[in-house]
Order: sequence, then C-alpha cells, then structure tokens
Amino acid sequence: MVEAVIVRKAYRFRVYPTSDQETRLLQWESALRYLWNLAHEQRCLGLARPRDERRYYTAFEQIGELKALRAELVWLSDVPRNVCAQLLIELDKAWQRCFKRLGRKPRWKRKGRDFLGLTEPHPKVWRLRGSVLRFPKLGNLRMVLHRPTEGTAKTCTLRREGDQWFASLVCESEVADALPRTSPVVALDRGVINVVADSDGKITPSPRYYERALKRLARAQRAVSRRKKGSNNRDKAKLRVARLHRKVRRQREHVIQTLSHIYAKNHGTVVVEKLNTTGMIKANRGLSRGILDAGWGRLVQCLRYKLAWAGGQLVEVPAHYSSQTCSSCGAVDAASRRTQSEFCCTTCGYCDHADLNAAKVLKARANRSCQPTEASGLPCRRSGKVSLRVPRRPSQSSAL
Repeated sequence: MVEAVIVRKAYRFRVYPTSDQETRLLQWESALRYLWNLAHEQRCLGLARPRDERRYYTAFEQIGELKALRAELVWLSDVPRNVCAQLLIELDKAWQRCFKRLGRKPRWKRKGRDFLGLTEPHPKVWRLRGSVLRFPKLGNLRMVLHRPTEGTAKTCTLRREGDQWFASLVCESEVADALPRTSPVVALDRGVINVVADSDGKITPSPRYYERALKRLARAQRAVSRRKKGSNNRDKAKLRVARLHRKVRRQREHVIQTLSHIYAKNHGTVVVEKLNTTGMIKANRGLSRGILDAGWGRLVQCLRYKLAWAGGQLVEVPAHYSSQTCSSCGAVDAASRRTQSEFCCTTCGYCDHADLNAAKVLKARANRSCQPTEASGLPCRRSGKVSLRVPRRPSQSSAL
C-alpha cells in the first residue's frame, strides 16, 4: 500500500496594488521594521543581564505584550495583528538558529537594505478568488495567476522587490509517496567557468550574468553617489541599481531552476561535492564573485527538494583533491591538471576535460562510500535536517 505524504509548495505571483494600497503597504513595512528592532532589542537586553538574572524571551511572551504596544502606537495598530505576531515568531526562529549554531545572530533591520514580508498565517483571513487576492485591511489586489495552484492554501506573504510587489502562497497537498528510485546515478562538478559538468559528459557553461552587468551597475552606482542624499533623484537612481540586481538575480535563478529540474527528472541519485561555500568566499576574494554568480549553494538546495519530490536522493561526498585525481587510475598529482580545462594524468596518460574528470572522480567516491546492501550500489546515507523548536505556550508553573 502506497502511503500518502503532505507536500508543501510555494507559488509566487505578481500583484498590482493601487497607489493607496502601495502607500499603506510601505507604511506597514516601516512599522514591522520598528517592531522587529524593538523585539530584538528586548531579547538582547535580556541576554546582557548577569548570568543568574538572564532572561530568555519567547515568542508567546512578546506576542502577549503586543496588545498593549498596539494600543499605544496607532500606526502599528493599523498593521494586521496576525502579521505582527508572525513577525515575532520569525524573530524567535532566527534566535533558535543562532543558539543551535545554524546561523548568525539576527541583525537589525535597516531602511533601504532589509525588506520585510507581510505574512498572514491564517488561511481563513485571506482569500484567493480567481485572479483576485483579498488581503486583510487592504481589500482586493489584482494578481497575475500565471499557473494554477495545487492543494489547500495556508499562508500568504506580500513582499516588495524594488518597485514590484509579489505574493507568495504556500499550499499543502496530500500526494502518494514517490517510489524510491536510485538509478541512474550522475555526479556534478560545480565550477566558475562552467556551472556544472556531469559524469555523463555534459558541460553547462556559466552565462556570467553578473559579470556582464558590471559596467551598467558601476554606471548606475556612480549616478547614485552624485545625487544629493535624501532627494527624489537619489531614490530614482537607487531604484535603477535595484532593478539591475533584480534582473541578474532572476536570470541566475532561471538557469538554476532549469538545471535542477532536468537532473531531478532524469536521475535517481545526484552526487555533488561537499563544499564549505561560505568559507571559500571569505578565503578567496578573487573567486568569491564567480562562486556567487554561479549559485553553487542555491543549485544544491533546489536539487535536494526536487529529488525528494521525485523519490530520488542527493549525496554529498568529500571534495578534497578531486581536481587532481585521475578517474582512470586514481593517481593524485597536481601536475596532471595542466590548465583550467585540460587534465592529463602523469601516471597512466589518461586525458580528459578537467571538469568531466572531476565529476567522474566524485561518482567513483560515492560508489566506494556506499555499503553493498543492494544491487543498485547506492549510498545509503541521507542528509538530515535539524528541526527547530516550535514556540509553545508556557505552562503556569514555568511562566516567569
């Protein structure tokens, strides 16, 4: 009997608020930024106390104080109450990631740099009827529904990107659990010149969208520096820079989504090298721009959840000396990597493209690290995900 699982998918659509609605949304964004910084300061002050007097605020404690704060600040009370409460829950999750050493300490939100989303977590408060989205206290928002949604809608988030607004809808659907498929197996070698090179012999060159846009970005940023601070012309110049960055980001996302879809659809197991991308960016500033432009981390993230939907798996193997190892004889020699694209083994004379050779080495390492419990010869280890604590209402005995 095939078991059913709950799958959550997010759908992103463009919305077109009126001028009055956009003004109100901008006011809400400023109010939420103030609320985030205020709640963040309360947590920092609680942790700065002496050890025996230290106070760890929870999300429910801060949500309980929200009623008095909204009664005092009229402009904050205009924001829907559920949106404010959800923001405090997101702040609590950020602190949990910090305590579990999964991320850095939450930072202060600054105007012009951090754009907060307005999340309505209760599906009975907002409605989606055709191509019209009804959001609390805003009314109807015209939306471009370019594809149908699947499942039951749960949450709705309004987010701004420059001068454009988008709605992200999270839907839950109960589907049959995908049958595990383990073959065919492919290994991917990520690079800067080539986005990926797989063990099947396919190479995808990097389009380098960010590098192509550097001249236009430099020109637009010089225009910002020449404008008077606080003027409308400076805001227009900053908007041009934001549009250029948004275009590059969307182009990169399109390439990553297309590649991950192809590999997740046609392969049961995808092998990638386990890299500390953050450490590589900090250690080598000259290489950091190419790594970020290629989207190494985002590619692995997309492959992980798309393979899970299709019944496949993502396997990470050690990356040490993969570019200097011969896939034919296994000899390791730095002299074998003659150029960026040429690999010729100094021991056996095997010659191949350097990225393709590295992909074959990664595939061989995955086959050696697996336990031969099945005839398919697949790695039996799956990457685990650390679950964060769900904020719960404290009992009366444990309340401070």
